[in-house]
Amino acid sequence: MAFVTRQFMRSMSSSSTASAKKIIVKHVTVIGGGLMGAGIAQVAAATGHTVVLVDQTEDILAKSKKGIEESLRKVAKKKFAENPKAGGEFVEKTLSSIVTSTDAASVVHSTDLVVEAIVENLKVKNELFKRLDKFAAEHTIFASNTSSLQITSIANATTRQDRFAGLHFFNPVPLMKLVEVIKTPMTSQKTFESLVDFSKALGKHPVSCKDTPGFIVNRLLVPYLMEAIRLYERDFQTCGDSNSGLGFSLKGDASKEDIDTAMKLGAGYPMGPFELLDYVGLDTTKFIIDGWHETDVKNPLYQPSPCLNKLVAENKSGKKTGEGFYKYK
Repeated sequence: MAFVTRQFMRSMSSSSTASAKKIIVKHVTVIGGGLMGAGIAQVAAATGHTVVLVDQTEDILAKSKKGIEESLRKVAKKKFAENPKAGGEFVEKTLSSIVTSTDAASVVHSTDLVVEAIVENLKVKNELFKRLDKFAAEHTIFASNTSSLQITSIANATTRQDRFAGLHFFNPVPLMKLVEVIKTPMTSQKTFESLVDFSKALGKHPVSCKDTPGFIVNRLLVPYLMEAIRLYERDFQTCGDSNSGLGFSLKGDASKEDIDTAMKLGAGYPMGPFELLDYVGLDTTKFIIDGWHETDVKNPLYQPSPCLNKLVAENKSGKKTGEGFYKYK
């Protein structure tokens, strides 16, 4: 009996040690072929990972693959300036590491990591992960690239809360070095360390944060952007470009042009807040601030902006629509 007990304890100890080992991510499934998903797929494939990129239609995926190829050629032109042939080989090798699919459930059975980069809608994300949870392998880690939603709320849709975390990349993914690795109260240390190692393998610099609204960057950045809007819109009844007849003459504390110039020359920022708002997308900023406002109505940092709401309602969301706080040709 003692022998059996020792054997059992030895077996349990061995099993525990094995389960504590970090997951070495080799195969990645990226859900969402938009700008962020395509960027994540590109950097993963370019660093020796095999990738499946998933979206709803073949047309979306064809567009994503084309965008990835164009981005890779830009990278290769700079990286292999002295050796165009090697650059061409790099592009082809990277593209060959990416396959596409319209059926997420059929491709997650053998993946090490699922990274979700779809619409910022909690219900849609929950439905996706709840479905994939049934098909993914036991060891598979799930991660969301959400920039504003609570990771815990998404993880709770699955039975693998210990293998669920946030993996927040920044746009454009191939160029931005930062990745925020978000650990929920249920995320295991093994999962967290596996994602940190994966981020480093992509050539990124991971930082850690708890599951707090906006994590690190957006928690600081979004209130800053909103305060810039308030500085501009203070005492305004409407907002827009007064020079084009879309708004009033300046009654705020400062013009958007002067605010942008001040932050670039005074704080050393590469872009002013209004330039950055237009680049990120006014609709994206509105979505984040509205979500935070719902969870903490009295917080002055999370108060909505009439000016921002007006522009988004008029489909003036920034560079992607041709107009936001500024006009774009």
